[in-house]
Amino acid sequence: MEIWLKQGKRKLRLPILPQEVGQTSEQDNKTETVNALGEVNLLGLPKLETVSLESHFPKRHMYYDQYKGYPSPERCVKRVEKMKKKGMIRFIVTPLINYEATIEQFEWKYTDGTGDIYFTMQIKRYRRPKKKRSTKKAKKVTVTVKKGDTWAKLAKKYTGSSKNAKKIAKQNKMANRKKPPVGKKVTIKP
Repeated sequence: MEIWLKQGKRKLRLPILPQEVGQTSEQDNKTETVNALGEVNLLGLPKLETVSLESHFPKRHMYYDQYKGYPSPERCVKRVEKMKKKGMIRFIVTPLINYEATIEQFEWKYTDGTGDIYFTMQIKRYRRPKKKRSTKKAKKVTVTVKKGDTWAKLAKKYTGSSKNAKKIAKQNKMANRKKPPVGKKVTIKP
Protein backbone atom coordinates (compact mmCIF):
# COMPACT_ATOMS: atom_id res chain seq x y z
CA MET A 1 0.00 0.00 0.00
CA GLU A 2 1.12 3.56 -0.74
CA ILE A 3 -0.40 6.85 0.44
CA TRP A 4 0.10 9.92 -1.76
CA LEU A 5 -0.91 13.57 -1.54
CA LYS A 6 -0.55 15.27 -4.93
CA GLN A 7 -1.19 18.84 -5.99
CA GLY A 8 0.12 19.85 -9.40
CA LYS A 9 3.91 19.39 -9.33
CA ARG A 10 3.91 19.23 -5.52
CA LYS A 11 3.55 15.69 -4.15
CA LEU A 12 4.27 13.73 -1.00
CA ARG A 13 4.28 10.00 -0.43
CA LEU A 14 3.96 9.21 3.27
CA PRO A 15 7.22 7.54 4.36
CA ILE A 16 5.59 5.67 7.28
CA LEU A 17 2.20 4.02 6.85
CA PRO A 18 -0.35 4.65 9.59
CA GLN A 19 -1.33 1.66 11.73
CA GLU A 20 -4.88 2.04 10.44
CA VAL A 21 -6.38 3.52 7.32
CA GLY A 22 -10.14 3.64 7.12
CA GLN A 23 -12.74 5.70 5.38
CA THR A 24 -15.99 7.04 6.84
CA SER A 25 -18.92 7.41 4.48
CA GLU A 26 -22.43 8.43 5.48
CA GLN A 27 -25.79 8.91 3.86
CA ASP A 28 -27.91 12.01 4.54
CA ASN A 29 -31.08 10.07 5.33
CA LYS A 30 -33.92 11.55 7.43
CA THR A 31 -36.33 9.73 9.72
CA GLU A 32 -39.90 11.04 9.88
CA THR A 33 -43.08 9.89 11.56
CA VAL A 34 -46.05 9.51 9.21
CA ASN A 35 -49.64 9.21 10.45
CA ALA A 36 -51.06 5.69 10.20
CA LEU A 37 -47.67 4.40 9.08
CA GLY A 38 -45.23 5.15 11.85
CA GLU A 39 -41.56 5.92 11.44
CA VAL A 40 -40.18 5.97 7.88
CA ASN A 41 -36.68 6.50 6.52
CA LEU A 42 -36.38 9.07 3.71
CA LEU A 43 -33.33 8.35 1.61
CA GLY A 44 -30.94 11.26 1.12
CA LEU A 45 -27.82 11.89 -0.87
CA PRO A 46 -24.37 10.63 0.15
CA LYS A 47 -22.22 12.81 2.39
CA LEU A 48 -18.55 13.36 1.62
CA GLU A 49 -16.16 10.57 2.60
CA THR A 50 -13.49 11.34 5.21
CA VAL A 51 -10.22 9.60 6.03
CA SER A 52 -8.25 10.12 9.25
CA LEU A 53 -4.51 9.39 9.24
CA GLU A 54 -2.14 9.21 12.19
CA SER A 55 1.58 8.58 11.63
CA HIS A 56 4.95 10.35 11.74
CA PHE A 57 7.63 11.82 9.51
CA PRO A 58 10.94 10.18 10.56
CA LYS A 59 14.19 12.09 11.02
CA ARG A 60 16.32 9.02 10.22
CA HIS A 61 15.85 5.93 8.09
CA MET A 62 13.80 3.24 9.86
CA TYR A 63 13.55 -0.44 8.97
CA TYR A 64 9.79 -0.04 8.37
CA ASP A 65 10.07 2.98 6.04
CA GLN A 66 8.12 2.74 2.80
CA TYR A 67 10.99 4.10 0.70
CA LYS A 68 14.36 5.83 0.99
CA GLY A 69 15.22 9.43 0.17
CA TYR A 70 12.10 11.01 1.65
CA PRO A 71 12.16 14.70 2.66
CA SER A 72 13.07 15.83 6.18
CA PRO A 73 10.19 15.97 8.70
CA GLU A 74 10.21 19.77 8.54
CA ARG A 75 9.96 19.75 4.73
CA CYS A 76 7.12 17.21 4.90
CA VAL A 77 5.20 19.47 7.31
CA LYS A 78 5.78 22.54 5.10
CA ARG A 79 4.63 20.62 2.02
CA VAL A 80 1.42 19.43 3.71
CA GLU A 81 0.71 22.95 5.05
CA LYS A 82 1.15 24.45 1.55
CA MET A 83 -1.18 21.83 0.05
CA LYS A 84 -3.76 22.49 2.76
CA LYS A 85 -3.69 26.25 2.14
CA LYS A 86 -3.75 25.90 -1.64
CA GLY A 87 -6.93 23.81 -1.57
CA MET A 88 -7.69 20.73 -3.59
CA ILE A 89 -5.36 17.73 -3.75
CA ARG A 90 -5.41 14.29 -5.32
CA PHE A 91 -5.56 11.76 -2.45
CA ILE A 92 -4.41 8.24 -3.27
CA VAL A 93 -4.33 5.12 -1.10
CA THR A 94 -3.39 2.27 -3.41
CA PRO A 95 -5.34 0.30 -4.50
CA LEU A 96 -8.64 1.54 -2.96
CA ILE A 97 -8.81 5.35 -2.97
CA ASN A 98 -8.05 7.86 -5.71
CA TYR A 99 -10.09 11.07 -5.65
CA GLU A 100 -9.96 14.84 -5.33
CA ALA A 101 -9.93 15.94 -1.70
CA THR A 102 -9.04 18.67 0.75
CA ILE A 103 -6.92 18.51 3.88
CA GLU A 104 -9.46 19.53 6.50
CA GLN A 105 -7.20 19.23 9.53
CA PHE A 106 -3.47 18.82 10.02
CA GLU A 107 -1.92 18.69 13.49
CA TRP A 108 1.74 17.93 14.13
CA LYS A 109 4.17 17.88 17.09
CA TYR A 110 7.63 16.86 18.26
CA THR A 111 7.28 14.40 21.14
CA ASP A 112 10.21 12.13 21.94
CA GLY A 113 13.43 14.01 21.21
CA THR A 114 14.28 11.92 18.12
CA GLY A 115 13.51 14.70 15.68
CA ASP A 116 10.53 12.75 14.32
CA ILE A 117 7.35 14.75 13.79
CA TYR A 118 4.10 12.99 14.69
CA PHE A 119 0.93 14.08 12.93
CA THR A 120 -2.78 13.54 12.53
CA MET A 121 -4.54 14.53 9.34
CA GLN A 122 -8.14 14.51 8.22
CA ILE A 123 -8.83 14.29 4.49
CA LYS A 124 -12.27 15.01 3.06
CA ARG A 125 -13.38 14.09 -0.45
CA TYR A 126 -14.10 17.00 -2.76
CA ARG A 127 -17.13 16.76 -5.01
CA ARG A 128 -17.53 19.29 -7.79
CA PRO A 129 -20.98 20.79 -8.21
CA LYS A 130 -22.67 19.54 -11.34
CA LYS A 131 -22.75 22.13 -14.06
CA LYS A 132 -26.22 23.26 -14.99
CA ARG A 133 -27.06 23.45 -18.61
CA SER A 134 -27.00 27.01 -19.74
CA THR A 135 -30.27 28.05 -21.22
CA LYS A 136 -29.61 30.81 -23.66
CA LYS A 137 -32.49 33.20 -23.99
CA ALA A 138 -33.52 33.36 -27.58
CA LYS A 139 -33.35 36.85 -29.00
CA LYS A 140 -36.14 38.48 -30.90
CA VAL A 141 -35.63 38.63 -34.63
CA THR A 142 -36.94 41.18 -37.11
CA VAL A 143 -37.63 39.74 -40.56
CA THR A 144 -38.84 41.30 -43.81
CA VAL A 145 -41.63 39.15 -45.24
CA LYS A 146 -40.91 37.70 -48.69
CA LYS A 147 -43.30 36.34 -51.30
CA GLY A 148 -44.48 32.86 -50.28
CA ASP A 149 -43.92 33.38 -46.53
CA THR A 150 -46.70 32.28 -44.23
CA TRP A 151 -47.01 32.60 -40.46
CA ALA A 152 -46.41 28.85 -40.18
CA LYS A 153 -43.23 28.95 -42.32
CA LEU A 154 -41.81 31.90 -40.35
CA ALA A 155 -42.65 30.19 -37.04
CA LYS A 156 -41.02 26.94 -38.14
CA LYS A 157 -37.88 28.70 -39.39
CA TYR A 158 -37.30 30.99 -36.40
CA THR A 159 -38.80 29.12 -33.44
CA GLY A 160 -38.52 25.51 -34.56
CA SER A 161 -42.25 24.84 -34.56
CA SER A 162 -45.03 25.91 -36.91
CA LYS A 163 -47.39 25.73 -33.92
CA ASN A 164 -46.14 29.20 -32.92
CA ALA A 165 -47.71 30.80 -36.01
CA LYS A 166 -50.77 32.27 -34.22
CA LYS A 167 -48.56 33.61 -31.41
CA ILE A 168 -46.28 35.42 -33.90
CA ALA A 169 -49.22 36.87 -35.81
CA LYS A 170 -50.73 38.08 -32.53
CA GLN A 171 -47.38 39.63 -31.41
CA ASN A 172 -47.34 41.63 -34.63
CA LYS A 173 -51.01 42.67 -34.24
CA MET A 174 -52.06 40.82 -37.39
CA ALA A 175 -53.94 37.91 -35.84
CA ASN A 176 -56.85 38.36 -38.29
CA ARG A 177 -54.62 38.06 -41.39
CA LYS A 178 -54.02 34.67 -43.00
CA LYS A 179 -50.61 35.64 -44.38
CA PRO A 180 -48.18 38.39 -43.44
CA PRO A 181 -48.03 41.19 -46.04
CA VAL A 182 -45.02 40.98 -48.39
CA GLY A 183 -42.40 43.65 -47.57
CA LYS A 184 -43.68 44.12 -44.02
CA LYS A 185 -41.15 43.89 -41.15
CA VAL A 186 -42.25 41.27 -38.64
CA THR A 187 -40.80 40.74 -35.15
CA ILE A 188 -40.49 37.15 -33.95
CA LYS A 189 -39.99 36.52 -30.22
CA PRO A 190 -39.40 32.84 -29.46
